[in-house]
Amino acid sequence: MATADANGTLLALAAERFLLPGERVYDHRALAERTGTDPDDLGRLWLALGFADMTSGEKRFTDGDVAMIRTLVADGTQLSSEYTLHEARVISSSLARIAEVFVDEMWDHQRSAGQSDRQALGEMAGVDVGRIERLLLSLLRMHLVAALYRRSALHDETQRAGQPSLAVGFADLTGFTELSRGWSPDELTRVIVRFEQRACDQIAERGGRVIKTIGDEVMFIFDTAAAAVALALELSAFEGDDVPPLRVGVAVGPVLLRQGDCYGPTVNLASRITGVAGSGEVVVDDAVALAVEGDPRFILTPLGAVTLKGIGAVALTRVRPTPELH
Repeated sequence: MATADANGTLLALAAERFLLPGERVYDHRALAERTGTDPDDLGRLWLALGFADMTSGEKRFTDGDVAMIRTLVADGTQLSSEYTLHEARVISSSLARIAEVFVDEMWDHQRSAGQSDRQALGEMAGVDVGRIERLLLSLLRMHLVAALYRRSALHDETQRAGQPSLAVGFADLTGFTELSRGWSPDELTRVIVRFEQRACDQIAERGGRVIKTIGDEVMFIFDTAAAAVALALELSAFEGDDVPPLRVGVAVGPVLLRQGDCYGPTVNLASRITGVAGSGEVVVDDAVALAVEGDPRFILTPLGAVTLKGIGAVALTRVRPTPELH
């Protein structure tokens, strides 16, 4: 406690004891022995989960850690499997982001109010961890059902037409890097939150799915090119809330969906196209243009062949909304 007090981590130490109860009695070898696992495999798993090297010999693990590892391997899961390690990275990185959301909320509430560590510790003692776990579990169940519906539809399409074809889009804030240099941390946070809220809500409302957000950029997918273009035009037309204009690139083609992410040449193409779009513009590839040609909602302006880094010359088209229908 004295060390934590000296280096400013007293609150974190208290949180550790509150959230991870139990006496630290095992080093990584003792943990491996009690769980029937290989110490080296356990070390690789710990790194895949995003935590520092566990092989220092320090007694850092509790009976709770023993129970967790036993649960993991009870169904025959092999810690040495690359698939297991990849799953661990994906799941743990997602949970890390969820944890940051909760910590941001707590930190902003406590530090903005000028609370002392003692006051913050008092509030932490009142946190209902069980409630948080129940909420997250309920949300996970809902997402599992939604994912099964998506996977079933994609499987059906794959059975009929081969690898599924989806519309992939990227939207980012125009000139964000330059503009953000003059913003305070609070202003920067506000802009990012508004951007993500607007983009994610509109994508969900139109039946698409957010694959990931990376700072000033969001990646999304739709089943059809028309739905993706309609969403892209909505995003690019937004004004207000001090959020810079968006630029959006969309491509359609075969994709590989794994572990909640999206891979393949179509993804790379959509990302490169976004860099071509100007402020408030939507630019699409030839496949998207062909798919929405004749749709009265859209005006298409061919840009000709544009050379994209790492891809080569690609025929691109700028899309605008039809004024009387906008």
